[in-house]
Amino acid sequence: MPISQPSWQLDHDNNRQMPLHSQFEAQMKEHILSGVWKPGEQIPSERDLMAQTGLSRTTIRQVIAALVHENILEKAHGAGTFVKHPRFEQPLNVAYSFSEQLRKLGFQLHDTILDRHLIVADSALAERLQIAKGSQVIYVHRLRLLSGTPVMVSKAYIPYHLCPNLLDDPFDQSLYRILVERYDLPIIRATEKLEAMHPDRDLTQMLRLPPRIPLMYVERIAITRDDVVLHLGLNYIRGDMCYFRIDLVSQPPTLAIKPLA
Repeated sequence: MPISQPSWQLDHDNNRQMPLHSQFEAQMKEHILSGVWKPGEQIPSERDLMAQTGLSRTTIRQVIAALVHENILEKAHGAGTFVKHPRFEQPLNVAYSFSEQLRKLGFQLHDTILDRHLIVADSALAERLQIAKGSQVIYVHRLRLLSGTPVMVSKAYIPYHLCPNLLDDPFDQSLYRILVERYDLPIIRATEKLEAMHPDRDLTQMLRLPPRIPLMYVERIAITRDDVVLHLGLNYIRGDMCYFRIDLVSQPPTLAIKPLA
């Protein structure tokens, strides 16, 4: 459903010495920045905007096209025009915490625990966590929301013997901060695998995905002190809200000329 109608303060007599399309564009942006129109929500149709503002269809289309070009709005074919979610860049040159990175930018990621219980490691999981088959593992399944919008589904597997109280600990901060502050288990290094994927029906519903939005599947194995595997994470991240950056450097030649013996 379209979002509620905002108020407009347009000077049709042009006493402000500012073209109407510029006034309209500025107020469109203000409605978005102030949260009147939230990310992922549909804006009123062209016809509704014409009725609300008294502007022509040409002016409405011109401004909407400009905001689409600026990645503020996005059009979904056959569905309408929506406020675009901000996209967050995640560099891959450090063992990052997604929620901690967002916190530094002034955003708060909220977790909803979908499931948390003990499981028994089969041979495949035991191999990845480098523990004995049949060992107990804490499984945590979370839905992660940014400003009320689902952005990620996360599945975590952590050896039970490393932090047994994690089974009942409140998740009032990021998983990595909990592991560091409550169990003295820092992430020393990590290995990640990234893969683009189409969401299945469950992920589409949980993340409330618009049509044709892909997911970024990020699989991580995190290592703590003494090369102990701390965490296997399977993360399904909305492709319209996050992208990853890898910085590459050129390596100098390794061949050397040696004198003949």
